Amino acid sequence: MEMFEIRYFLAVARFENIHRASEKLNASPASLSKAISRLESELETKLFSREGRNIRLTVQGRALQKRAAEIVRLEEDTRLEIGGGTSVLRVVMAGAEVLLSKTGMAVSQIIKKKYPGAQFEFHAVGDEEAVGQVKRGEAHLALTTAEVSHYGGIVSKVMSETEFQTVVGAGHPLYPAAKARKIVPVETVLKYGFVSPCHPLLGKVGPHQSLDGWRDDRFPRKIEYLTSSLRLMEEFVTTGKAIAYLPDTLCENTSLIALKVSGCPYTCLQKVKLVAKNPHELTWLSQLF
Repeated sequence: MEMFEIRYFLAVARFENIHRASEKLNASPASLSKAISRLESELETKLFSREGRNIRLTVQGRALQKRAAEIVRLEEDTRLEIGGGTSVLRVVMAGAEVLLSKTGMAVSQIIKKKYPGAQFEFHAVGDEEAVGQVKRGEAHLALTTAEVSHYGGIVSKVMSETEFQTVVGAGHPLYPAAKARKIVPVETVLKYGFVSPCHPLLGKVGPHQSLDGWRDDRFPRKIEYLTSSLRLMEEFVTTGKAIAYLPDTLCENTSLIALKVSGCPYTCLQKVKLVAKNPHELTWLSQLF
């Protein structure tokens, strides 16, 4: 059982697709297929089953996925610890785009202070999938705003807290009031169109809240734009075409200004957590916790 075979297996297991795994690894599909066949022959078991044109991990394959991820993590840590500075730390971090763009970048800089040559791969996924990738060994770290169950070696640490704000950009009719720090009644705000995510771009929100944390059940908005792109949301607000309800950390160092809204007693608060599995097993990872 060679390390490259284990890495090939993990890539195929992640995507359950040989062609997508080959693109990720920059290796030919034939090389991956041969590596999987050798592993199955050596272990005397099927690691994947075919379902039409697709492949799925077998029970034995899922067991190997867990063990193989642990082997790769330990191999990388060993190289890093005794490699005489020649080994490169490669860190995979998963989470919602909004969390990766702020907290994820901050975490990467903490790691780079200790390991200047570190390389990072960011997976923009939802909360559940982010933590799932850590559990399966597909990512070293996850960022989430959801509650985290601490079992199976999973640990978490609160990295930051954020509060959502109603924001506008230059060119919007309410921009002068926001810039002058005037209080605007919620009834006035609701006369204008909003841009909102069509899936959980902004992390986990509370009960009865819309995907961006707004209480549409109490204060229904005119949502004129729905998007799956965080960048597009920012563009609609920056150009004054719509209002948005966004985390305050996302609005830092931008031209967006928060409205002081009266008559709305609700707010959305989040705690951003850093999640890892058995971080004490890896020298560099334990330093974050």
